[in-house]
Amino acid sequence: MSTLRRKYARRPQHAFAFLRERPLAVFAWPAGCVALGIAVSVALNARLSTEKEALQAKAFSQAASLAASYAEQIGRVVGNLDQVTRSVAFQFHESGGRLQLERQANRGIYPDESALNVGIVDRHGKVATALLEQARGMDLSGRPWFALHRAGEAGGLAISAPHFSPLHGQATVNFSRALRDAEGALEGVAFVSVKQAFLTSFYDPSLDGPDDVVALLTADGAPLASSLGDASHRQVNMLKSAPRFPTPAGVASFPGDRFNDGLARIVAWRTVERYPLVSYVALTEQTVFAAHEAKQREYRTAILVIDLLLACLALVGMGYSVRLAWRKRQTEAIKDTYRLATDNAQEAFFMCRPVFDAAGAAADFIIEDCNEAVLAFTRVSRRDLIGRRLSRLYPESRSAAALEAYRGALETGFIEDEYLLSVDDAAPSRWVQRRIVRSADGLAVTLRDINEAKEHEISLSRMANCDALTGLPNRHWLGHNVPACLAQAAREKTRVAILFIDLDDFKNINNTRGHAVGDAVLKIAAERMQAIIGLRGGVARLGGDEFTVIYDRLPGDAVAVALAERMLSDLAQPFVVDEEEHMVSASIGLSIFPDHGEDMQTLFRHADVAMYAAKAAGKNGLQIYQPSLSHQVVAKLEMKYALRHAIDHDQFVLHYQPRVDAHSGELLSMEALVRWIHPSRGIVPPMEFIPLAEESGLIVDIGALVLEKACAQIAAWRAAGIPARPVSVNVSPKHFSAGCLLEQVRACLKRYDLPASLLELEITESCMLGDGDWISREMSALKAMGIRISVDDFGTGYSSLAQLQRLDIDVLKVDRAFTMDLTGSRHGVAFFKTILSIAEVLGLRVVAEGVETEQQLQILRQLACHELQGYFISRPVAAADIESHLRKTLNFDLGGRALALA
Repeated sequence: MSTLRRKYARRPQHAFAFLRERPLAVFAWPAGCVALGIAVSVALNARLSTEKEALQAKAFSQAASLAASYAEQIGRVVGNLDQVTRSVAFQFHESGGRLQLERQANRGIYPDESALNVGIVDRHGKVATALLEQARGMDLSGRPWFALHRAGEAGGLAISAPHFSPLHGQATVNFSRALRDAEGALEGVAFVSVKQAFLTSFYDPSLDGPDDVVALLTADGAPLASSLGDASHRQVNMLKSAPRFPTPAGVASFPGDRFNDGLARIVAWRTVERYPLVSYVALTEQTVFAAHEAKQREYRTAILVIDLLLACLALVGMGYSVRLAWRKRQTEAIKDTYRLATDNAQEAFFMCRPVFDAAGAAADFIIEDCNEAVLAFTRVSRRDLIGRRLSRLYPESRSAAALEAYRGALETGFIEDEYLLSVDDAAPSRWVQRRIVRSADGLAVTLRDINEAKEHEISLSRMANCDALTGLPNRHWLGHNVPACLAQAAREKTRVAILFIDLDDFKNINNTRGHAVGDAVLKIAAERMQAIIGLRGGVARLGGDEFTVIYDRLPGDAVAVALAERMLSDLAQPFVVDEEEHMVSASIGLSIFPDHGEDMQTLFRHADVAMYAAKAAGKNGLQIYQPSLSHQVVAKLEMKYALRHAIDHDQFVLHYQPRVDAHSGELLSMEALVRWIHPSRGIVPPMEFIPLAEESGLIVDIGALVLEKACAQIAAWRAAGIPARPVSVNVSPKHFSAGCLLEQVRACLKRYDLPASLLELEITESCMLGDGDWISREMSALKAMGIRISVDDFGTGYSSLAQLQRLDIDVLKVDRAFTMDLTGSRHGVAFFKTILSIAEVLGLRVVAEGVETEQQLQILRQLACHELQGYFISRPVAAADIESHLRKTLNFDLGGRALALA
């Protein structure tokens, strides 16, 4: 008998000897099984607890999301109803109180009349006119909402509690707004009455349980509408009493005694923006934890089965305890391997051993053991995975690379990497971190799901390299990728086309239709360009309405020309936004590597030159770069680059033009006017560079610079003990709509420790067009800080009385053309009187710009104009020259020409 056979033949005797010496060891199996049963029970219960907490957290998140979604939708609906009351009020005033809504019924002007009624109640509470003709003449004076308006206690839109409406045959909610005459007396009330069920019928949140609730409450917790999740939209109020919400938004668990049906619920609420309403979503815990309860029963059954199996195992173990001794070494080795694999593992692990070929190389690996978590990564159960070759877990195309990684770990002892795992075609790919450690003669492998962290990393990269509006690559992406593209083209002796694309007259859409429509047009334009370029190149947005197309491996110049011409054709097609067509065209400049430059900056500059040449030639055209392009285009671009250089190197100074009281001559404020001090040309007139700055978007940077300099100068005057006067700064429409003005103003005032009363912003009338709500919010925020707002060059733009009334304006600066007409046209005085009358009604001060003669001065005084500005008063002067007026009496010295001001 060999030594090995003799060794194993003696082991049973040694085991029995061990039992004779230590009989208590027989009970190690039952003791261990009991301990294991307890551990399994504790682990499963802990897992149940963890899963329940996860379900609760998910339900909290779901409820909060549903409440936020419902709040957003109800905000839009109530906003539309509010707008209807405003529109009806406006029509009522415009018609002199003779509005007849009955004629507008069933004409599509208002939403479905079966769901709502729109009408006007006179000052006595009787319906004067309504969409529902049968409502005419009804006496609503006893309704609480009418009494609220009659008492003057409703400052704006009033929302009533639900009440039964005989017209609708069910409960309705009333939205109303008072109509008042010029003296503030009540003329009547415009109202919109909607069915209570309407407030929840448009929102289908697909709640999981039939007892889940979506509701709309007032800020005090009173219910306006409440619908169950069974999709019946029955108006059932489950709350026993009105809840009090401590925060504008939140989630909490409410016990069953808070509800009429006694069911505990997870409740989420969200305050509706701009209205005293609260959206309310309540998910029954019975539905939320239904799956958990089922799993809990399964786990209890599993624990019972495991306990029975452990009992059987204890009996079998007692019979086979003699075999433990000779298997002890093997068991310890397995334990060490498991410990090594699980030290750093949070997800899944498995162990494998190599299979060697005839040459002694590892040809494949066999999986010897694994944990249950491997199922999530392989879609193969633990039972089916053990014994399988590793190569069979990967597609044939990836098998070789995977085996190479495992061979490397077997050789070096350790490999850690990240890769994109695709289990099958039905499931999305996800990022996995893999750690392979050599253990004895095999490998221990740990797999960790890092998809969330990796996607966050990718998201950060996308944010840095993608345009937020269109999703296209941005200028940052171009700077990193175009040089590499050109270097590859140089190595391969291929050509690259650069197309510089600018949408013609795009700003007209923003000015007349608003930025939301403009953004939609930009998105459609980006999609059209991407569809044309395909996979042979890339489209990037430089900013505003400027795009760049990179086309590599260009077969020939004719292909680039054909590509550009197709883009011209496609971009000239109508852009349909909200069922309305908008027309734009494009100007395209083309440069080709290496003919027109060998680096990105040169190629982009030449494409830019060609694009400007295309615009100069009449727009909606293509221009290939040529060195002989018009000097005017090149000069304009050089001016653009010089302007950027001027901004970077602070080549601007401010001059100040006084505004004085028309009667006393007192210096009231000053307008800051920017001047460009060119190193070689000297002072560049504003009319030469301001239009170019507007066109190129550099006006935003110039505006920020002017704001900074003006605040610094005011602070310097105050530090020197000079009595300061407010300084007004011109704000471009582009600067106003860039979204950064509010923060810049706040930062400047804080940096120089200035009161907001020393700063005034002058906007043009075009600023008041477009997205009215956004502009109103921005102006309101500025006004809340104490900033005064004035409208510059009033009378030359598109403003209307409605816009002036809607926006919180302080000053109207009347354009110099109206001042000149005071002496040159018989209608000039009448026009100016009209402007002064409008300003008086709106409580605005009026500044006459361009006062250049004493005759104009006297007429303006007779018309009771408030303030004057112009060359007759003073030309714009440097800060040092105006200090003398600030140090004196602050009464502007107009000399003998303007004694009337003394």
